[in-house]
Amino acid sequence: MARLDVRVRTHLDSNVCYIAREGRPEERVTVRELSLSGALVVGLSTQLSEIFAIKPVLPGKGEVELLAKLVRQGKDGAAVRLFYSDQDTMQALWEHIRDNLPPTDSCPYCGHPDDSREGSCDKCSLYLNFSKKNYLERHIENTFAQRLNIRLSRLNLEHIQKIIQFVDAKLLKVQHRSPDKEFLGTSQGMLSVFSMVRKVAPTEMSVLLLGESGTGKELTARSLHHLSSRRDGPFVAVNCAAIPETLLEAELFGYEKGAFTGAYATKKGKFESADGGTLFLDEIGDLPASLQAKLLRFLEDRLVQPVGSAHSRKIDVRIVAATNCDLQRAMAHGQFRTDLFYRLNSFTIKLPPLRERGEDKVRLARHFLEKFSRSENRHMEFSDEALDAIRNHPWPGNVRELENKVRRGFLMATGRVVDPECMELDQGDPAPVPEADSKPGATQKDYVIKVLEQNGYVIARAARQLNISRPSMYALIKKHGINIDNMK
Repeated sequence: MARLDVRVRTHLDSNVCYIAREGRPEERVTVRELSLSGALVVGLSTQLSEIFAIKPVLPGKGEVELLAKLVRQGKDGAAVRLFYSDQDTMQALWEHIRDNLPPTDSCPYCGHPDDSREGSCDKCSLYLNFSKKNYLERHIENTFAQRLNIRLSRLNLEHIQKIIQFVDAKLLKVQHRSPDKEFLGTSQGMLSVFSMVRKVAPTEMSVLLLGESGTGKELTARSLHHLSSRRDGPFVAVNCAAIPETLLEAELFGYEKGAFTGAYATKKGKFESADGGTLFLDEIGDLPASLQAKLLRFLEDRLVQPVGSAHSRKIDVRIVAATNCDLQRAMAHGQFRTDLFYRLNSFTIKLPPLRERGEDKVRLARHFLEKFSRSENRHMEFSDEALDAIRNHPWPGNVRELENKVRRGFLMATGRVVDPECMELDQGDPAPVPEADSKPGATQKDYVIKVLEQNGYVIARAARQLNISRPSMYALIKKHGINIDNMK
């Protein structure tokens, strides 16, 4: 098996500083072997897996400082793991290693005979042209996955999510929330939404957003626009259900002066206003049949003909549509055109309801409370009972309802703590579960176990059958000491 890094014999006097100890005691050690990721150290006294600083003096470079951790103590010395430092330090370390490589006809990584020092090793595929100035960065790129894998055993799911978010947000400049900052979450459902938004945003595909009212469809549309090449163009939102049918065509496609009574001047429609940007058609399921045909025509030829005009205009706009209704049922009843559905449905994103987003409910509630606190310069926080109430409430109005409840709690609280009563939420205990099992002597625990069995131990399905939230279902399982893993 190939080494991750080239290892050389050396003799470097070094200082070790125990960072976490009182007084930060130091000791002198000698580095006998060295690589980019590890070293063999003689004279190290620690037997603990503590992080310490080791400061070897590199000939011609001076002292460098590296963070290290003991791997094991042996008769020849202590094997330590070195953690990556700044670029200049690592470059100095690499140059010392490179200059001390012994002449050999074998690959220093895997030992395979290869004296070319050009290109990569035939066996381990690691790059061997050590004289190249960019050797270190190329080597790190090639071995990045292995370096990360070594550290994975010490990471939990929260660490991994933070790493992914850091890479996306800080390095790839991808936002995990909309410009409005209410589009956030770390639940699996929302992470899936963020992933789909990142993938489809840079394309020109039409996108169909599905989800209950208040789940954040407009925020999703804004994120698609913000992450696209159209971000500098206009974002125009239209609620198709809020405009009377008699006015909707003129509102969408515009009209010429004198086209109808009251048309005293030519007016651009929403399509033309969104030229070069994104048009968000909310509640697309409520679009009248006549306008469905006209929208389909636009999607095919990208031409807009204002009301009262004999001429069409070419418009460059991306369509993002959204609905909370069942379009499949609407098509079955002849209320929505099948051909339009398939033109809009080239990429679909389904937004999960708030009740299925776990701790996102609490994260969002805290975000809203912080926002209101900043606006009024008045610090507030939730009581433990309020947080339990937020977790247990079914939130039929989703994020919009949550924001309104938090706003009410902020206004009604008399001190600095928001209680459930301030938000008009029920406290604590999960919703009652009916004792539906008619078997003599059957308990609530028996009934919960029966429902779990009927639903294949899938918590979400069992909660739906009992008409309670998933947090309430988990509370019942905990209350009765039910071990699902032993039941499967």
